[in-house]
Amino acid sequence: MLNAAEGDVASQPMCPQHPEREAVRTCERCGRYACAACEGDEGRCRECTRLSALEVPDSRARARRATVLQYVSVGASLVGLLFNLLLMPELEERPELMQLPVRGMLVLGVVVAVAAQVTLLMWVHRVVRQLKTLGEDIGMSPARAVWMWLIPLVNWLKPYHVMRDIAEKLGGAHFAALLPLQWWWGASVLSRILEKAETKLVAREAGSGDTSAGDVVGLLASVCAMATAVFCVQLIKELQTRLDQRREGRGEPEAPVAEDEAAAA
Repeated sequence: MLNAAEGDVASQPMCPQHPEREAVRTCERCGRYACAACEGDEGRCRECTRLSALEVPDSRARARRATVLQYVSVGASLVGLLFNLLLMPELEERPELMQLPVRGMLVLGVVVAVAAQVTLLMWVHRVVRQLKTLGEDIGMSPARAVWMWLIPLVNWLKPYHVMRDIAEKLGGAHFAALLPLQWWWGASVLSRILEKAETKLVAREAGSGDTSAGDVVGLLASVCAMATAVFCVQLIKELQTRLDQRREGRGEPEAPVAEDEAAAA
């Protein structure tokens, strides 16, 4: 596109999306001119970047599965809590009947916890992959983001950083600050600490027969685990909603342009 000014024809092309702005490059994918506001990642315009992201399967199905399994984990923790409060005192008086229910509750808790963690990590993997195609790289590959939950010691802090980075890439620091990230990870860390303390207390009190301290710590660990799952559901829903908006081309702030900033000044 050419501009005419005082009888002269300017050779500087203009952005078709913003006719008042000069183009700074052409998109390598579609060949259209793009101004600074329309300039995307890897030499493409923003629209082509968004269309490229649509080629990656979305994470809505994984978000639904992860949400359901988090609710199931809340239910399993609640069942375990009620079991310890109501049934364990009765079963302790009849040791011959206690072994099967206790093992059943243990297997149920482990299976649900593993399933909830796997579905959550599958969702995280897909989200990080989509962000990368949208030009919002969090600084690590999808596989590495998942490993942050699995590496000992690292998994005490890095998962929080991964979720925080995802939130900031999707909606900025203000959006991330509104999410219950600190509550989610604080409850998760506290739950793990209490579980370890419960194991040590139960082993120490096994000889004396008085496991009241271990039982109290176990109940607190279950409450923290339920809180972690509830906060996790909130995070999944909020982040997935914002990601869906980005894939549809909504909710993305327009980049400032130098001439606009100069005019405002």
